Amino acid sequence: MKYDFAPACALVQASQNILIAGHVSPDGDTLGSALGLALALRSIGKQVTVAFQDEPPQHLRFLPGADKIFRPDQLSQQPDLLILVDCATLERTGDGWIEAYLPQVPLLIFDHHALRDEIPAVSLIDPHLAATAELIYWFLQAIEVPLDLDIARCLYTAICTDTGGFRFTNTKVHTLQIAAELLAQGINLEEMRIQLFESRSMGHIKLLGLCLSNLQKTVDNKLVWCGLDAATKKLHNALPEDIDGIAAATMQLEGVKIGMFFDERAEQGVVKVSMRGRDGYNVGKLAAEFGGGGHYAASGCTIPGTLAEVQPKVLAAGKRLLAEMEARI
Repeated sequence: MKYDFAPACALVQASQNILIAGHVSPDGDTLGSALGLALALRSIGKQVTVAFQDEPPQHLRFLPGADKIFRPDQLSQQPDLLILVDCATLERTGDGWIEAYLPQVPLLIFDHHALRDEIPAVSLIDPHLAATAELIYWFLQAIEVPLDLDIARCLYTAICTDTGGFRFTNTKVHTLQIAAELLAQGINLEEMRIQLFESRSMGHIKLLGLCLSNLQKTVDNKLVWCGLDAATKKLHNALPEDIDGIAAATMQLEGVKIGMFFDERAEQGVVKVSMRGRDGYNVGKLAAEFGGGGHYAASGCTIPGTLAEVQPKVLAAGKRLLAEMEARI
């Protein structure tokens, strides 16, 4: 390990009431990291509350402690320490509720995204990691908290989802070594596979089918995209979790280099764009052009406007990125 965990350990040791939070539209990494860390800290006598602005998606509610997640408006006690996981920018936590605790409450951040706010905090951030849960795993070693089955299920979920079931290029040797240690705690792989990759709502299946039937592409297949307008989502009574995972489907066409999914959110007056890229195609840079960010191969942004207004601009930028990469070959 190349990380200095001493300042983070000191913060935790000096605190009794700890609040752990993550980003809006929680995914497997932010949920698994938060819940796994919470279980570990409770095991050493800390009082820990986990809060998210948005509800966990249905397929992740099997995680230990997911039924005890608070909403911001349910919180009353002032914590001694605030911990953000998989989220180093305050904007990603939601509609300003985290700011009410700062700067009077010390802040500790665990994340694997390059984008972060310049705010006073003890930060452990490494964008080269596959998942924030890898940092949490090593931190638990630093504070000498042993693994148990529930902690392992949470951290394994975080790593497994952010590596696409260990298929993505962010999967490193240490990623598999950590996963092996977690599996050794008695994880049921059948449960994990079903919950993480096969338990989806009927709404998701129908919307995914609709998107695939309307998939669009460039002539050479290198840029592939699909989208959902607000009217279609309303027609199908779509929930936010029904949209999850559609972006990944854009990468299934042979020859694709960049995939995009456009989610029109009329009630907010924005379009959320999720991007995926092959090795060598930096969609993180592409998302940053529109004020977003994320990872080299998986990023996103939220752009004001309608689907008809936003989509042509983003597609044009995607084509420019393709042209730049092709010119280097």
